[in-house]
Amino acid sequence: MSETQKYQPTPEQIAKWREIQELDSTAFAGILTEEQQWKNVKELLDPNFFQKRLEEMRAYKEKLLEKVASVKEYEEILIEAMERRKRRKENKL
Repeated sequence: MSETQKYQPTPEQIAKWREIQELDSTAFAGILTEEQQWKNVKELLDPNFFQKRLEEMRAYKEKLLEKVASVKEYEEILIEAMERRKRRKENKL
């Protein structure tokens, strides 16, 4: 029977991975153009900014709650199926 060999990275690979990991930890989305900066400032100064954000967050929350409800429903279906299987198995014994 042949055993699979455990992968051993070379010291050069390890050094490269460390460099990538260090760069990843300081990565960011990029530099905003002046136009984008002004757009962001105007949004923050908009008196309705927080109201708009609140509405967006509430809509997002509602979508998440719908997903949670769906997952809970599926969970119940699985539990019921497991219980039916267990009862059938017990009845056969």
